[in-house]
Amino acid sequence: MRSFEALQDKFQRNVVFVLRVRLADDADALDAVLAAVTGLGAHTAEVALLEHRSGHIDYDIQVFAADDDQMTRVSKAVSDVPGCTVLNVLDLAMETHRGGACEVRSRTPIKSNTDLRIVYTPGVARVCKAIQATPHLARQFTNIANRVAIVTNGTAILGLGDIGPVAGLPVMEGKAAIFWEFVGISADPVLVDTRDADEFINVVEKIACGYGAIQIEDVAAPECFRITRQLDQRLPIPVFHDDQHGTATVVLGGLYSAMRKTGRKIGELRCAISGAGAAGTAVADLLIHAGIADIVLCDSKGIVSRNRTDLNPEKRALAERTNAENISGSLADAMKGRNLFLGLSRPNIVSREMVQAMAPKPIVLALANPVSEIARDDALAAGAAIYADGRMMNNALAYPGIFRGALDANASSITTDMLMAAADALAAAVPKGQLMPEMMDPNTHRAVAEAVRNAVK
Repeated sequence: MRSFEALQDKFQRNVVFVLRVRLADDADALDAVLAAVTGLGAHTAEVALLEHRSGHIDYDIQVFAADDDQMTRVSKAVSDVPGCTVLNVLDLAMETHRGGACEVRSRTPIKSNTDLRIVYTPGVARVCKAIQATPHLARQFTNIANRVAIVTNGTAILGLGDIGPVAGLPVMEGKAAIFWEFVGISADPVLVDTRDADEFINVVEKIACGYGAIQIEDVAAPECFRITRQLDQRLPIPVFHDDQHGTATVVLGGLYSAMRKTGRKIGELRCAISGAGAAGTAVADLLIHAGIADIVLCDSKGIVSRNRTDLNPEKRALAERTNAENISGSLADAMKGRNLFLGLSRPNIVSREMVQAMAPKPIVLALANPVSEIARDDALAAGAAIYADGRMMNNALAYPGIFRGALDANASSITTDMLMAAADALAAAVPKGQLMPEMMDPNTHRAVAEAVRNAVK
């Protein structure tokens, strides 16, 4: 099967532009333009001919750049090529989200008045009355059984932090697009403009009757813990917090794959986790359930231990169920002598020396986005046997299939058994020579969905 590796990852250039240029009708002009791009360290991919008229040729050139500054330099260098005019520089991320990344469309064509009166009034009244008389028919005669609410208050958006719900909406729309493309689920971004956990819970509880499941997305810790727990208790449908459940599932799936490659057993692993927020806490809990007894977590102030007096209630509870030896110190102290490092925190906080101080041939999963806790080359040079970053271990490997399986099985909640089954399915779907399965391969999501359905049964 062909690789679906993103060109951003291959080129190590995160920003994608289209450079629209007009060239004099000269066979050498395009070569000079491409040389100007690559000469400044950017990369080119597709080159599309737009128009060829007497005297000039227009091209669209896809350019992968490290940042906006590099692209500005590239544009100037290209404009300096004799016979070349830069017509436009298009930011593909901005252009893709222009008008929004998703929309609602009718599943039923309306081509006549008869169609309209069947879909809407008076025909729709028959469906309403049937549901009123027999409420469970709503799953059959509405889209509830295939609809997910992606709910956020914008307090922890990707690597951007607390930017508010509206600024975070493009992320939610992107998630909705992923749901539809990967598993055919209709997902609605729902923005709740509050920082009050109780208000957030009440709003979601009131709208939940129109959905088959709820995805809590990018809500900051520690409020996200109580929000997820309370909604899970109150609602008869699955409540899934991607930063917790999704991250934990993907990490465990990747870890199962890494153990197969290294010949290690789950009970032999001694784990240090950087990050004690939503993701770190959920990962620790799932790894404990999977059989790892020795786990130490660190937050920005060091090891989470029972000796600390500055811990909030969530972290105090976390300290009680981890760090069996109750050690204290820094992240470097936590990593010393251990054979598994999980990064769920901040970029560039792990050095080669810290990896060298771990047990021989450790597994290093540095998942901070968009920049890892330690770069791949540094980790491998320091002796890591396995390395992965957040691009390789993306939550989108897990949550579409988990929701597909949960909705198909009419599950009432997301259970640990479902997450474990999904992690097993991910590890089993890994192609030869890879650490994780292909996210763009539909079979990956089908396998996760089937595993979750079976876990519910």
